[in-house]
Amino acid sequence: MANFLEQPTSPKVNTIVTTIALLVFLPFLLFGVYQAVVIISRAAGTPANIIVDTTNVLEPIQTDFYHAFSQGGEESKDMLAPVAGDVRALNPRIIRLDHIYDHYGVVGRSGNDLTFDFSRLDQAVNTILSTGAKPLLALSFMPSVIARDGKIINPPNNWDEWALVVQRTVEHYSGKGNKNLSGVYYEVWNEPDLDQFGKWKLSGDKNYLTLYRYAAIGAGGAQNVNTFSLGGPATTGLYRNWIIALITSGNRLDFLSWHSYLADPKRFNDDQRNLATWLLPYPRYTLIPKLITEFGFTGSKSKAYGTMYAAAHTAATIRQLASGRPTYAFSFQPIDGPNQGASADGWGFITHEDNGKRKKPRYFVYTFLDSIAGTRLGVTGEGTWVTGLATTANKTIRLMLVNFDSGGNHVETVPITWTNLEPGTYRYRERFLLGRDVTLTETVTSPALAKQLYMPAQSVAVLELTKL
Repeated sequence: MANFLEQPTSPKVNTIVTTIALLVFLPFLLFGVYQAVVIISRAAGTPANIIVDTTNVLEPIQTDFYHAFSQGGEESKDMLAPVAGDVRALNPRIIRLDHIYDHYGVVGRSGNDLTFDFSRLDQAVNTILSTGAKPLLALSFMPSVIARDGKIINPPNNWDEWALVVQRTVEHYSGKGNKNLSGVYYEVWNEPDLDQFGKWKLSGDKNYLTLYRYAAIGAGGAQNVNTFSLGGPATTGLYRNWIIALITSGNRLDFLSWHSYLADPKRFNDDQRNLATWLLPYPRYTLIPKLITEFGFTGSKSKAYGTMYAAAHTAATIRQLASGRPTYAFSFQPIDGPNQGASADGWGFITHEDNGKRKKPRYFVYTFLDSIAGTRLGVTGEGTWVTGLATTANKTIRLMLVNFDSGGNHVETVPITWTNLEPGTYRYRERFLLGRDVTLTETVTSPALAKQLYMPAQSVAVLELTKL
């Protein structure tokens, strides 16, 4: 007799056994999948769980520092003129120009003497003044009439002539008998460490410290001038060796400057902390202005500069810099260069006039965030993607939240709790940048109010809570 275990089973029996097995083991399988998803999610990042302590009052938060803009020199003309009104609407405090010598025909030569014509540069500076901002002039690049081999990224043939160029520039714009401007910033060069702009070093034939020293000599020789500031090094990033070399050079140094093109907004805060540490042995320089004279998420042109990605990155960067902020952080740049095509993938937050002067999403973030000015409140529970900043002013508590994902399209529903509230009736408002704006009435009977906020990818919101 054959063993019964070897006898074939019917299809009906197989189906019953399979169904029973699925019913028994499916919950365990689903639990295992869930656990795997949780583990992967936690490894990838941390969701936010925002708690605002309304009684934890910290330092004042100002918004002037990010109303600073840096216009590149993609054209040899006053590029800001066609969008001056749009820029004025952003209430700029300071606007930076570079290429002032090679684009505006400032310096010429007559025999052995240098000649100076500031008329074209004056037009660009006048446009800046018309927006309500003061100028920052990047002393770049070397006038071809004094440059070695006529190349604007080279040292001068005669360093005294470079000093004279700087002296005449300061006397023209800060001079009491000329433009009579006060508080002008003069920045020595633009990205000197970059190949494109000369690949200057801290030693050798193309020594930035020599370039800076003669600029300081020229600025120091300026006569009958208002207060102004001279500084640098305006490098492509914040580099310790450049900072230390400049502050120990013995030259006049009124401010420190650098550029930051960092995809991760949290690295901006790291830079601020690092700089503070580097300057501890040099207390004289700890309190001088610190200027990020260009910033963005990449130094290359990108279509993302025309999307909410750029707006969210800017908001996330402002959140990182708002506490312990630099004196100014200059967004690069107000207007695109020409010939960007329909994709408008230039750095500007306004398209070029040949492309309709259209405002990109980043244009709107600066004034949208201005309401966060006030006294900072303690916030805990920021996550990998969603970060925030809370303030109080004029009896209103405001919470700025930004969901920025540098690598994709992260979406998150964020739990938010305001603690230590007085019981009563509150007006609650949710505003999204270029999105919804809703107002509700909330009755608070306990010391806390809890909400959940759905935040799409690359979104920026300001929540307001006002006791009625």
